[in-house]
Amino acid sequence: MLLRRLLLVLAVLLAVGLVAGPLWIGQIARARLTAVARARGLTAEWDRAEGAWPAQVRFERLRIRRATTGDTLLTADSLAVAMDPGSIFSLHPRASFVQISHAVFHLPSSQASADTLAPDEDESPPTLDQGAARRSGAALARLLGFQPRELPRLDLREVDVVTPPDAELFWSGAHIDRLELMPVNGDVRLETAGSIRGENQIPFTASLLYSRDDHLRGEAKIGIAASEGPATDLRLRIDGGLTQSSHAVTLHDSTRVWVGEIPLTMGGQIDRTGPRVRFRIAADGLTDRSVKSSLPPALLGPLLDVGVRGSWDHRLDLDLDLAHPDSVRFHADVIPHGLALDPQRTRLRLLGLDQPFVAQIHLPRDRSTTRELSPANPTFRPLSGISSALVSAVVTNEDGSFFRHRGFNLEAMRDAITENVQAGAFRRGAGTITMQLVRNLYLGHQRTLSRKLHEVVLAWLLEHETGLSKERILEIYLNIIEWGPGIHGAGEAARFYFDRDPADLSVDEALFLATVVPAPLKWRYRFDASGNLRPFERAQMHFIGRAMIRKGWLAPEDLPPADSLHVELRGPARTELPTLPS
Repeated sequence: MLLRRLLLVLAVLLAVGLVAGPLWIGQIARARLTAVARARGLTAEWDRAEGAWPAQVRFERLRIRRATTGDTLLTADSLAVAMDPGSIFSLHPRASFVQISHAVFHLPSSQASADTLAPDEDESPPTLDQGAARRSGAALARLLGFQPRELPRLDLREVDVVTPPDAELFWSGAHIDRLELMPVNGDVRLETAGSIRGENQIPFTASLLYSRDDHLRGEAKIGIAASEGPATDLRLRIDGGLTQSSHAVTLHDSTRVWVGEIPLTMGGQIDRTGPRVRFRIAADGLTDRSVKSSLPPALLGPLLDVGVRGSWDHRLDLDLDLAHPDSVRFHADVIPHGLALDPQRTRLRLLGLDQPFVAQIHLPRDRSTTRELSPANPTFRPLSGISSALVSAVVTNEDGSFFRHRGFNLEAMRDAITENVQAGAFRRGAGTITMQLVRNLYLGHQRTLSRKLHEVVLAWLLEHETGLSKERILEIYLNIIEWGPGIHGAGEAARFYFDRDPADLSVDEALFLATVVPAPLKWRYRFDASGNLRPFERAQMHFIGRAMIRKGWLAPEDLPPADSLHVELRGPARTELPTLPS
């Protein structure tokens, strides 16, 4: 009799569980998702959420938004979660499986400032979002709290990552066809395939195994599209060690990465305290042949037309504490071993730039033009024929350390890292005049990672292997850069704006022309309806002038007060302002 009653009770409990279990599980999941979102300043909405036996829940048409702005961060047709049945009765239910399908992740927006000095009357650093670095660090610390072997199985299908239109990044988003994270018996396997969106679609596949003994190995293929013919795969392999503890993730210094057949040694660590990121990479014995045989031709681009003899090593080290970004340490170096340009195999015009030549100038939006850099061109001016005030103003605004670096400015790179981390967004680049010259002469202005690679390599070669002096590099630069629509070089600019020779420019005129260089097609916005300089323009000019004084390039008495700075348009530019009589 007792056994019969016990069985009856169990049957009743089972029946109740079968009926009420899905509803109960659904309520727990909805409450948990709402609470987690609220704790992070987000809201979670969905059209339908239902539970299933024994411990599953599915959200349909899920939307995650920022509570303060309403910006959408995630939309998903379906989010399914299966919880570990054994954790249901604990205070911390744990997911054993997560599946997301047909979803869109929106990366947060950020505003990048122009590549120029910012006006600041009290000479204090620009106002930045000082909490952004701490928030980013806190998010990274939370991420480090996850142990890969304790993560649930993850299955993503047809997921898009969208970058904001104002981000000005090297990519515009990504599409994940599939991503599977599978923890099994202490091992974690990752399989994924998709494409990166940019100027071209870049397909990729990757497979990674993180074994229970902390051994990390895997490979990836990235399809690099060519202008003609099929895409060529860039192949990557990794074999090393990864250790994760409650306070840090460490990539063992013995980790090897192969880019094609090029071996690299890598190591690093992310500490939760700070957080602090340390990363180092080394490559030894690189040669022209090994690089060109390992990288797809489309990735090398114009570097295919450069031949070098000898070999070189490369070193890169980064140490960044997000709590103290101004203490960042960054170092990059090329160590040559008999390295020299091979004139017989160098078709790109790197050699002979110390002589007169015709420059093919690459401009934004796939425009181009030519200028002859010789006395045969009446607007060409040697460096000695350009106002020293203009030369100093342009160098100050574009690359204040031009005469101290050799194509790549490590000091500016460290400052850029500091400012961007403090702002929590991309605010400042670290381009140099030599890198700008390379863009104008050889590359164009497409925002791609491969173009940035070409820019760094060619700037290094131009400064180290061509024999060009700093003065000649600056002379070429000042005679080809754009200063307005169809206006190139200091000679044309001085005539266009002021109907003067560039040797005769006043300090005010030189400062004005220096501010035009970063955005030459927007020069009109620097004037008000009466043809006077706007306050922000005078402040920018005065900021550059004060920087010139600190460098000893301008006498203090030669810089008027900001509200007294004045220029009068006397050249053809005058007719471009409709409020002024021609």
